[in-house]
Amino acid sequence: MDMQSYENWRQHRAYESSVEEVSWRDNDLLTLPWQATYMTDEIPVDSWDTFATQNKKALEAMYKSWSVPKEGSLHYMSIRPKLTKGLQSMLLPYQHMTFNYNFLKLTPGCSLIWHFDTYATFVKFNNIAEENIQNVCRTAIMMKDWDRGQVLQVGDEVYTHWQAGDTFTWKGDTWHGVANFGPSDIVIGQITFLDENDRYTQ
Repeated sequence: MDMQSYENWRQHRAYESSVEEVSWRDNDLLTLPWQATYMTDEIPVDSWDTFATQNKKALEAMYKSWSVPKEGSLHYMSIRPKLTKGLQSMLLPYQHMTFNYNFLKLTPGCSLIWHFDTYATFVKFNNIAEENIQNVCRTAIMMKDWDRGQVLQVGDEVYTHWQAGDTFTWKGDTWHGVANFGPSDIVIGQITFLDENDRYTQ
């Protein structure tokens, strides 16, 4: 695990933007199939033997050293689900890129613990070499308006009061986390893509 990035977490922040048009509705989000996942216990026994998976195991060891309770890291994932017409438009800006997508739901009382994205699935299925991992980006698309008790932190910056369609993008091993101590779900569309034109910096 890159402990230099861990020590230098204050140097990073997200690029803020928004989609051109929010074409989805809450009913579109109800079509997504969700699978319960715990950050403290995310790696299956028969996991892929890649550098990205090794980084994820190092993160799990870090959570164990922090005595993070498993229940608090609960979140729900929907990996490359079939998209309604309303949801399909969120992928349009990425069609010319190497990309993948999924959705994440964080229910009240749960957090995505301080971490950097290892992009394990993206690395595996797109044959990303370790020396090219710094060119992988993640865009978080906020699918619902912000509600009280919802916080995103990327590097040294804390983000709240977003609107549906607002986006936050970071590159490589940028440390971040999300907390939901409010009454409603946070739903995020996640786009992972290769920044081949070096548009973003870390």
